Amino acid sequence: MDCFPKFLDPTESFLCCLSLTVGVKLLMWPHLVLVLYTVATAIENLIGEDNAPGTSQLFETIWSLIGVPVLFAGLWGVYHRAEPHVRLYWYYLVASFIIDLFYIVNLFILQDACVHLKLSEAAHGGQAFACGVARSISSTAAVVSIIVAVYLIYIVWSFCEDLDSSQGSDAIASLLDLADGVALKKPSFMFERNMMPDVVGPSMDATESIISGASIFYGSVSNAVIGEAKAVTEFVGTQIDDIETYAIGQN
Repeated sequence: MDCFPKFLDPTESFLCCLSLTVGVKLLMWPHLVLVLYTVATAIENLIGEDNAPGTSQLFETIWSLIGVPVLFAGLWGVYHRAEPHVRLYWYYLVASFIIDLFYIVNLFILQDACVHLKLSEAAHGGQAFACGVARSISSTAAVVSIIVAVYLIYIVWSFCEDLDSSQGSDAIASLLDLADGVALKKPSFMFERNMMPDVVGPSMDATESIISGASIFYGSVSNAVIGEAKAVTEFVGTQIDDIETYAIGQN
């Protein structure tokens, strides 16, 4: 699934020294903490004596609520190498970047940084210099924020492409094994029996025993019912024959 042009190839590392898996985890866990903190803050404002949240905070809370299940699904996809789950988080990350882009442009570029400076500096002739420094810092912060966000989006996209290509390689390898007459491996469960806690293993054994016993009991009852039904059928057939014989004799 190509979301970027062909001239942009996915990267193989994060910050040139870490794997993509580590980079995506370092992004998603703080992102999850951020959205949970946003939701908790909004709930605190609603329960406490603070004023009702404004339109901007309400929209941010709703968007964070949407992001909670998306982030959990994405983390599950990262740890289990499920590309669709991580791709869903990538879509959410791109949408979040587009939304935050309006806030970044409005905060650092559209709003004049000189408004926050003290007017008393004008008496000393330093207002022009202070305004220049403040505007430079705002513009630099906006550019750096956008570059970092785009790079993180690129990292998640590269990880999705890596998962997609690895799944294709596994499918080709399975087809080659099948052509060579090698039996395909059965899909393994998420948790092996020896990886489960001590309480879960005996519980599963007890459940299997109950199911086995229920199957035996059901088979016995079924055989008994079928036998009784056959006996009743034979009895009814015999009685019908006797009645027909008696009727013919009377005629």
